[in-house]
Amino acid sequence: MSDFLFAARRRPPGELRDVLARYLGPVSAEIVERHGEWGSLAVARAPHDGDPLVEDARSLTVLAGIPIARIAPHPAGLAASGPRRRAVHDLLANGPAQAWDERLDSGFAALRVDFQGGGMVVTDIASFVPVFFADDGGLVIGTHADAVARASGRHRDIDEVSAADILLNLSCTFPHTLFRGVTQFPPATARGFGDAWHDAHTYWRPTEANPYATRAQAAAALREGMRQNLREACGDLPVAAILLSGGEDARAVLGAMPPGPEVRVFVYADWENREVRVARAAARAYGVELTFGARRPDHYLRGMEDVAALLGSGNLFMDVHGYGFHESLGLRGLPIVLGGLSSDSFLKGEHSGALPVPDAPEMRPEVVRAVAERRAAYRAALAEIRPETAGEWERLYPFTQRKHSANFHGNRRLFRSHEPYHSVALVKLAAAAPLRWKRGRGLFHEAVRPLLARSWYVPHARWRFPYFGRAANLPLTVGLRVARGVRAVAAGELRARQGPWPKWRTVVASPMMAEKRRAYPVAGSPLAAVFTASSDEEVQRAVGDWAPLRQLILLQLSYLLTGE
Repeated sequence: MSDFLFAARRRPPGELRDVLARYLGPVSAEIVERHGEWGSLAVARAPHDGDPLVEDARSLTVLAGIPIARIAPHPAGLAASGPRRRAVHDLLANGPAQAWDERLDSGFAALRVDFQGGGMVVTDIASFVPVFFADDGGLVIGTHADAVARASGRHRDIDEVSAADILLNLSCTFPHTLFRGVTQFPPATARGFGDAWHDAHTYWRPTEANPYATRAQAAAALREGMRQNLREACGDLPVAAILLSGGEDARAVLGAMPPGPEVRVFVYADWENREVRVARAAARAYGVELTFGARRPDHYLRGMEDVAALLGSGNLFMDVHGYGFHESLGLRGLPIVLGGLSSDSFLKGEHSGALPVPDAPEMRPEVVRAVAERRAAYRAALAEIRPETAGEWERLYPFTQRKHSANFHGNRRLFRSHEPYHSVALVKLAAAAPLRWKRGRGLFHEAVRPLLARSWYVPHARWRFPYFGRAANLPLTVGLRVARGVRAVAAGELRARQGPWPKWRTVVASPMMAEKRRAYPVAGSPLAAVFTASSDEEVQRAVGDWAPLRQLILLQLSYLLTGE
C-alpha cells in the first residue's frame, strides 16, 4: 500500500520525492510529485497498489491503504481502483463530519488537498495506518514519521524521552514520536486544515459500553463480523492468500473464507519444524496446500537496513517477518494476503494492567522518570473513556502503541495485506466486550469453534487443541506433550526451536550483529544523550544484559540516526 508526504509550503521539484525514496524507494513502483500554489505532494506507490492518487479540477486525494468501501450505489468491496476508489475520492470532498466507520473499513489513511489551498486528513478507527505531522512554517503531513521529520528539518532533533520510551517499551507513547515537533495524528478522526488545523471530527471512541446481553451474543457477532469482512474483501477476487501459522487465529480466518476465490496458504519458519507441520496439517484439513518459506539464519539482520527504513523509528524491524518472501514466494503479486494479526490483543484479553517501565540504570534517571510520567499521563487520559480497562487499551489504541504493530506496518508496504481482526466491526466488539469474557480465550473460542470444525483433530503448535475448550484440553494436553516429547527424542529435535520465529538471543550473539553494531555506533548518533556512558564500548557493555528485542531496536535506531 502506498505512502504520502505533503507540505503546505511549496518545495523545489524532487525534494519530497527524494525524502520518500530514502525510506521507501526499494518497495515502491514509482514516486510521483505534484506541485501548486497549495504546496507540494509526493506519493510512493507500491507495486501492488491500484490508484492511490486521484485528481479532478478542484482537488486531489491520496489513499494510503486499501479499505473496504461501503459507498452506495457500489457494492461493498476493496477500494483499490476503479469506481470504488473514485467513490472514496468523492466522499473525501464532502467534509470531515461523516460516519467514516460506516463508509470505510479499517487499514487506511486519507489525504485531500484542495487546489485553492487547505484540505483534510482522515484516519481509520485505530490508526492502523498512522499519520504524522509537523509545522515548519507550514504543515508537513505524511504516513512515515521519519520522512515527516526529515522534510521538516527535524530528523536530527530527537526527543530523548521518546527514544528511551522506544528502547524500554518497544513503542512510543501516543502522540509523541522519536522527533521533537513531529506528532501522531489521532485515530478515528477527520480534520480539515488551511494555514493551520481546523476543528477535528472524532467519529468513534473505544468506550466500554457493552450492547451484548451475553457472551454468546458477542461471540455470534464476532463470527459474523469476520465472515462479512472476508466476503467483502475477497468476494470478487480470483485468488486469496492467507499467512497461516501453527496457531488458531489465521486458521479461523481459513475456516471463515467465502466460496469463490482459490485459497493459497503460506508459512515462514527457520526449518520444517512443528510450526510448519501443524500449519500444513491445518491447511490440508481445509483442502488447500501450504507453501513453506524457509528463512536463512541471517534473514533479519541481512535485511535490517531496508526494513528499518521502510518502517521508520517507531516499531521493531524484526516483526516484518515477510521481507524477502514478498518476492521469493510471489506474495507481492497476489490480489490479497490475509493474516491473523491482533486477535490475541483485541479479543483474548492479552493485555491487562498498567505497562511497567523496566529498570534502566544505564540511562539518565530523569529521562526514565519522564517515560514513566508520560505513560501514566496517557493511561489517565484513556481512563476518562475506559475507566475499567485503560491498562489494556494503553497498548492497543492507537495501534502504534502495540509493540508488535510493525508486522502490519511492514506487510502493507510489501504486499496487499488485509487483516480481518482489524475490521471496524471487530475493533468495536473488542472495545465493548468485558475483559472477563475475553480472558482464557472464552469469547474467541465460542466465536470461532464452528470455523475450526474441519480441523478439530489438528493441535496447536503449542500445547492444546484449538477446537476444544479448557476442560477438554486438560487430558488432551497431557497426551500431546508426551507424544511430542517422544517424537523430539526420536527425531533428534529435543532442543530445537519449534516456534515460528528464531531465538532472538542467537541473532543478537551472531557475528553479523557485532558487525552492524560497529557500523552504526550509538555514540555516533543523537541516541548517545539518553545514556549515562560516554563511549560506544561503554554503552554496549551496559546494554549487554538487555532483552534481545531491546538490543535489536537499539541497533535499528542507531542505524536510522547515523549520518545525514
